Amino acid sequence: MFSFSEIALLFFIYSFLGWCVEVAFVAVTAGKVTNRGFLNGPVCPIYGCGMIGVLLALLPVEKNIWLLFLGGMVICSAVELFGGWILDKIFHMRWWDYSDEKFNIGGYVCLAFSFMWGMAVVFAVKFVHHPIMAVVKKIPFQIQVIIVVVCGVVFVVDMIVTLKNLIGINKSLGQLDKLAESLHAVGDQLKDVVGNSAITVAEKAEEGMEILDEKTADSREKIAAATESSREKIAAATENSRERIAGVREESAERIAKQLKELEEKRDAIMESLQKNVKHRLNTPPTLNKSGKSINIVEYIKDYKNKNTKTND
Repeated sequence: MFSFSEIALLFFIYSFLGWCVEVAFVAVTAGKVTNRGFLNGPVCPIYGCGMIGVLLALLPVEKNIWLLFLGGMVICSAVELFGGWILDKIFHMRWWDYSDEKFNIGGYVCLAFSFMWGMAVVFAVKFVHHPIMAVVKKIPFQIQVIIVVVCGVVFVVDMIVTLKNLIGINKSLGQLDKLAESLHAVGDQLKDVVGNSAITVAEKAEEGMEILDEKTADSREKIAAATESSREKIAAATENSRERIAGVREESAERIAKQLKELEEKRDAIMESLQKNVKHRLNTPPTLNKSGKSINIVEYIKDYKNKNTKTND
């Protein structure tokens, strides 16, 4: 999967990036800039070891987020536990202590940071490693070897001088001590750049959040005022609508009542006219039209009977 030179380059790259993360994290959380490295130079080998272990073990399953997350938790926690234990037992020094955290093991590891390592591994593998690997692949093999040799020599010298100081050996190592001092100076310069940049970014982010909170509060007030105004307008419009509806309803009721009254008067007039017509027809005897003359049928029948009676006599 990787050549030896690529693994060595990735080790140094991630050791440096881990050192930057440590310096930035402490600068933001503690508000002070300190060199968090075990060595004089700007590297944290524990990060390099952790990422190499992650890449070799988990890169084949990088598409499975859960395996990547859980594997990252286990591998990084194991490296952190082993490294913390070695530093504590051999050199009687602790570069980190999780004793106050819940679910910790000897203060070397804890559940909260193991969870963070899992998320960090997912982020690093998904978004950081592939661009870095693309750059590494473009470096010719001979150049890779030269870089690895130079970084390896500097790393070994730094390790020797650091171990000498930790053990308490006062014997000078000549040029090795000078090289370590130069590395320490470089580390201090980078520490100031990384730490102060992290603090500045954090302050800017905090200012941005405060401005955002203020704008959010103003927006909420404006929205509340607009909502209240809308409610008042809606209430006023509703009241006006109710009054208009009531007025229209009253006018309609009056109009309907008037029309009903007119209809009743017309009905009464028609009924009265019909009654008069019926009475008139009932009181008027029926007539018969004979030779252009209107003859009362009742009188005609009487005359007819009288004539028949006389004839019979």
